[in-house]
Amino acid sequence: MISIPAKGQLSGYFIKCENCGKEIYQTKTQYNRAKHHFCSGKCQKDFQHKQCFENRECPICGNIFYVRKKDTQKFCSVACQNEWQKQIVGENNPRFTRQKICCEQCGKEYYTKLYKTRNGQHNFCSNECRRKWYADTLSQKDEWKQQSRERAIKMLADGKMPFTNSHPQNIVNIMLDELGITYINEYSCKYYSIDNYLSKHNLMIEVMGDFWHCNPICFPIIKQPIQIKRIPKDKAKHTYIKNQYNIEILYLWEKDILNNPDLCRTLIQLYVHNNGILDNYHSFNYDLISESNLVLSDKIIIPYQDMTANELAKYKDVA
Repeated sequence: MISIPAKGQLSGYFIKCENCGKEIYQTKTQYNRAKHHFCSGKCQKDFQHKQCFENRECPICGNIFYVRKKDTQKFCSVACQNEWQKQIVGENNPRFTRQKICCEQCGKEYYTKLYKTRNGQHNFCSNECRRKWYADTLSQKDEWKQQSRERAIKMLADGKMPFTNSHPQNIVNIMLDELGITYINEYSCKYYSIDNYLSKHNLMIEVMGDFWHCNPICFPIIKQPIQIKRIPKDKAKHTYIKNQYNIEILYLWEKDILNNPDLCRTLIQLYVHNNGILDNYHSFNYDLISESNLVLSDKIIIPYQDMTANELAKYKDVA
């Protein structure tokens, strides 16, 4: 039943409780004082609770669960959340930002981080493809070979790359020490390394291994591919030093260093005394007549590095 207002209060309103729908009477003052109207404190609390909470359906199992409206919870349990996370991976994840590209080596499509596609670097689907591309593609470019050569020469000159002098090299070093000539081993000339740089005289000496540099006396016919590959490199090195430093290199060959060290010692003295000007710069073209009498041989031997391509072809015999 609706409670009858007291005499003098009939100017109010008959309204319904916003929670249970029960009809109640409120004076104008009571009505204007509140935004929502209830028949009791319990109905007021129930209404406020409904404003803050709601029922949601779990997208994994379909169960209904009760939760605050401000809460971001989407699942009824941790187990359902874990199950959902198993499904939202890769492209299905709303936070997925990777880009699909092709491996530069095998062509396989794969996903990678965006910054790797924007900084100009090369991209590969695996370390195996990366190594294969560097070995088969990049390392074969002349630019890469030149950069690698410069890095190796700099590391050698800076002492960051350990090296062991050969026996002939040690003999030449001892000769220079005995003659009081200051020198630098493995002197860097940007693209090339010089065995001995005579710093006070601005002259250079190369110690030539008979096999590696193909001594024409020991190898009248060239049968090893590794020697054929070495010859144009020696020629390029000589040309570079001559053009860039205006120095003629003195070549001391292994056979002469081991079998005729006095000849090599005298030739070094002559090379330094004449400020690097000699009739010939290869030790196998000199004869030592006496202790200090050095003469040019009657028959001059031309090293393979000084031959033209047509001349060199006559001495090749590679099966």
